[in-house]
Formats: sequence, C-alpha cells, structure tokens
Amino acid sequence: MNTRPPPIIHSADNPVYKKLLALQTAHGIRKHGECLVAGPKLTAEAVQQQSQAIGAWISTPDLPPPPPSLTGTQWILLDKKLFRNVNVFGAPGILLTLRLPDLPVFQPTAPWPAGCTLFIPFGDPENVGGAIRAAAGLGAARVVLLREAACPFLPKAVRASAGAAWKIRLESGPDLAELTAIKTVPLFALDMDSAPLDKVKHPACYGLVAGTEGLGLPEALRRYCRRVSIPMTNGIESLNAATAIAIALWAWRGN
Repeated sequence: MNTRPPPIIHSADNPVYKKLLALQTAHGIRKHGECLVAGPKLTAEAVQQQSQAIGAWISTPDLPPPPPSLTGTQWILLDKKLFRNVNVFGAPGILLTLRLPDLPVFQPTAPWPAGCTLFIPFGDPENVGGAIRAAAGLGAARVVLLREAACPFLPKAVRASAGAAWKIRLESGPDLAELTAIKTVPLFALDMDSAPLDKVKHPACYGLVAGTEGLGLPEALRRYCRRVSIPMTNGIESLNAATAIAIALWAWRGN
C-alpha cells in the first residue's frame, strides 16, 4: 500500500470524521456495515487474523502507520482532538474499522448444531458483549441475537466481548416472545425459583435463554420453557445477565 501519510483531518465537518462518529451508534453501524475496534490486543488480532475485513486504519500523526500487509486499507489521520472524540473506548494505540460478519436469520425448523444455541435479548451492550464472550469461550455452538438485543458491534459491546463476536457464529433472531415457535429442540430458560441447573441434565442439542434486564421473561415463554436457576445464598437474589449466562454455560459444559 501507499505509505505516504494522508492529509491530517482537522475539521469536525469532514465527512470521513462524521462517518467514524456514526460508528458509535447502531444506526451508523448498520448503515455503513462497519464497526470500530480499539486496544492493542484486539487490533493486533484483527491485523493477523482478519486483515481482509479491515476497512480503515485510524491514527494520529504520532501513532504508527498501517503495516505494508494491509493492502487496500484506508489510512485515516486525525488530529488528537478528533481522534479522542472517535476513541470512545479510551484505549491506547490506533483504531480500526472492521466490516461486519454476516448475520444469517435464525431458522427454528432448520437442523440445529450440537451443543448450546444461546439466545441473547439483553438491551445493555455490555451485557450483550459479555454474553457473546462467554458463549465463545465456553463452547456454545452459536449465538442468536433477538430483536430486543443491543447491537453487538457498538463500542461497549465490542469492548465487553473482547473480539469474540468474530469467533462464534452469530445469527439474527425474532422477538423473545416468539421463541415459543421452537418445537424440535428443548429450550431452557434461566429463571429464579426453578430447578437448580446443576441438578438438571441437558440434552446434546438445546437452546438457552435469559430474560431481558428488569422485565425478565414473557409469561408465555416462562410457561413454555424448561426453567432452571442458579442457586444463590446470603440473600442475593440475582446476578448480572452476562455473569449468569457464563455460569450456566460453564455448569453444563461437561454435563
């Protein structure tokens, strides 16, 4: 690639800068088909493992230029003030834009992969990212993002997932209430006041879902699913959504 530095962008009215700001929102991410990635570990992994998905290398004049291997990658130079505005992660080093992976539509009647299909309805992007990270790290077969879920490529979600959204199959799913259409595979739901999950043996192929933050599960879905709980002590009623998912996946990993 041409290693001559591009002009430094100083103006907040620059369309390239405006596009980068748009990637802080779900609408902008969907519109442009890209998201922001930051942090030395994630950007290094992207360069090594996903170079074809990198759209832009974003830096300030005192940060390193893109490596010669990134042919066809746009190099964007911002002044430090504009760079700070784009770098909502607060991470050191350069930023990248990555083209989004495909998110096929979940088909409940299609053959299911062995293992856990995790359904995520969380509205908090950090919970979405944390749950994706747990699913990827603890061996889930795939993640289905329900309509209630925050965009998994928002900066907070990307940071919480530590890049796991590119390491596990993601699919786009229906509303949480529509999961009652699943007929061929057992569907388990994390829910208080139900059977402890360590006392329940799951099948080789199953679905797992938790309720949304605050509202929980729709009543019809609660009645439809086989409900399991994480036993708690000392008067603690519940766990963070992503933490609960991680515990459930771990508990059933070798069951």
